[in-house]
Amino acid sequence: MASFVEVEKLALALSEHDRATLAAKLIASLPDNNSGHDAESGAVRFKSVNSSMLRRVRYDPEKRFLDVVFRTGEKYRYKDVPPAEYNNLMEAQSHGKYMQRHIIDHYDVVRLED
Repeated sequence: MASFVEVEKLALALSEHDRATLAAKLIASLPDNNSGHDAESGAVRFKSVNSSMLRRVRYDPEKRFLDVVFRTGEKYRYKDVPPAEYNNLMEAQSHGKYMQRHIIDHYDVVRLED
């Protein structure tokens, strides 16, 4: 079995796209009891974010959609969002600024009804 350091070196040698794909596959391989999915429906659960612009977000790496609930209560689905983009959003110092600079007007979007 490879050590963590060996695995880390291999992962860092991959392109950003390949690392994101690997990360999505690893997350998908985790046990379902803590997967972020609703066990009954299979739907991805929303995560609350600390933002003056956003209230909650959820991401489905298989279908590559990002759902966002804004502070206004409006819900939008951004389509064909790569896993790395979602990870960058969640790690950003400002979720709202990241949304404005990298997601809004960069991906096809539909407004979701309640």
